[in-house]
Amino acid sequence: MAGQIQRSGMAGLARPRAWALAACAALALVATLAVACGGGGGKKDDATETPTEEATASPTPGQNAGLKTPIPISPGEELHPGDLEARGTGAPGRGEFTGQRLVIPKIGVDAPFSYKVVPESGQMPNPDGPEDVAYYDFSAFPCCGGVPGKGGNIVIAGHVDYIRYGPAVFWRLHELAPGDIVEIRLADGSSARYEVQFNKRIIAGDEDWTPIVQATADESVTLITCTGEFEAGHYNQRQIVWARRV
Repeated sequence: MAGQIQRSGMAGLARPRAWALAACAALALVATLAVACGGGGGKKDDATETPTEEATASPTPGQNAGLKTPIPISPGEELHPGDLEARGTGAPGRGEFTGQRLVIPKIGVDAPFSYKVVPESGQMPNPDGPEDVAYYDFSAFPCCGGVPGKGGNIVIAGHVDYIRYGPAVFWRLHELAPGDIVEIRLADGSSARYEVQFNKRIIAGDEDWTPIVQATADESVTLITCTGEFEAGHYNQRQIVWARRV
């Protein structure tokens, strides 16, 4: 899914960047912001090669992991522009990210972070594996980013499943509901807690992702993974969970 984003967050003030949180395979596309959220396991950081069948195959739980079998996941309601507008817009959080683990009690997530810097090219690095979650440093993009205790929108992505592995860290992300708690445990032993406000889906396509990842009025967390059915090498929907600091 390729969309457009301005580095300033305002149209006409900077060269557009193409964003695509849609690969759902281990390989990203040149000049897109892509995160692998399912069916991973191929080569990392390769922006030119075409994904092989092995790289894009998605395992079916309890079966051989090389099968390209659709995995239906209940995605919930569709995300609408009003859901994002209601969050408001604020300044991005800047500073050192000291998160050690992401904990979501309801769905059994207790995962380490991998730290990913989004370069000016707009290519979003993949999570490292099936059990880590990627925290994204958007310091090259004035519209986006967040840090616990510093405000903004903290963007985190994880795989929904993984080749030769099965269900991955965000396999149950679709189960979260308003009121559930998302926790970022920090290096100093403290925790930042966020309460889920919505859990919705979008159809894979050419939507503009700026409203999803831009800084919000209140400090918040956005969790992203794939959902829907696996077809033609990728999942056909995306799961978006947004939680506000409590």
